Amino acid sequence: MTITSSDAIPIPAKRSLKSLGLFIAKWGLFVAVLYFVIRYGVDQWKTLDLRNVQWSPGWLAAAMIVYFFSWIPAAWVWGELLRSAGSKLGFYPLVRAHFCGHVGKYIPGKALSLVIRAALVREHEVPLSMAGLMATVETLITMATGVIVTVVLLPLLIGQADTQGIATALPVLAPVLDAPSWQRWTAAGLILAFAIATIPIFTRLLALATKKLSRKIDSASTAELHLPYRTVGKWMLVLAGGWFLNGCSLGLVLMSLGISPDLANSPLLWTCAVAGATSLGFLVLFAPGGLGVREAILIGVLQLSPQIDASFAVVAAVLLRLISFLSEVLFTLLLYSVSGKRVWKPESQSDD
Repeated sequence: MTITSSDAIPIPAKRSLKSLGLFIAKWGLFVAVLYFVIRYGVDQWKTLDLRNVQWSPGWLAAAMIVYFFSWIPAAWVWGELLRSAGSKLGFYPLVRAHFCGHVGKYIPGKALSLVIRAALVREHEVPLSMAGLMATVETLITMATGVIVTVVLLPLLIGQADTQGIATALPVLAPVLDAPSWQRWTAAGLILAFAIATIPIFTRLLALATKKLSRKIDSASTAELHLPYRTVGKWMLVLAGGWFLNGCSLGLVLMSLGISPDLANSPLLWTCAVAGATSLGFLVLFAPGGLGVREAILIGVLQLSPQIDASFAVVAAVLLRLISFLSEVLFTLLLYSVSGKRVWKPESQSDD
């Protein structure tokens, strides 16, 4: 893959009436979604007896640490993409740039996250345009993996759900909820097989998107992205492990509330809830950090467990947001304060 582009940042044009209208619409949708989610959360909070909640700060601290490690697989995939483009970047500056970029997702549009990443690796002689381009590709692969993990696990989780309550609220889902176990496993297997079969199509779409984005940056760019589908499949497997760790972070939050996990089913529920909430929340560009959307999905999926009612699901969703945000801020400050150049010394110096 060859990328030739300028690091110059284009000067934004004046905002037109159309873009102003889109801006107002995005913020209007964000406020509307956030309002309904908060109102639902407040209603459920009123039904919660805090005296029955067992708080354990130690589990919350562990959740922050696990959350940080859950994004290392995504950073590794980004590094593999950069290496395929000819850049050599050490592990620490790679993780440093990737995780520091998380704070940018709280700006609507989420593009600032990619800009922060690219800016932090520029000091390691990685072209700004290439770093941003590969960060975009990695993000798309990571979120696509999150969607696949969600839709594969959902059929398996329906069996442990309160099927009677869901069927009463949504009668159209009654046949699905009453399906025997073998049918749910078959559905999960077919979804997974379909996802694997479409990886070559997905890689082709990535190549086309990369070519289009690179030409927007520089009309003279000749960027070409050739990713073997087996390589992308391997990356998705690694990223699925990252989503599992992300789910474990949610599990630690639930344990901090005194909810004992069922190790046979709970990890699947945690992974499905977090992968679905994060990846689908990412697709909603008007919501900074998926705020509101992510919580709504998380609350809904958590209630598939008979151990978790609506009020505990709301508390867990709010705590997970706080824990992930604190983890991002604290680890960003720690990583940013230690430059990659201080950690990775040139070989000529290390041999002296």
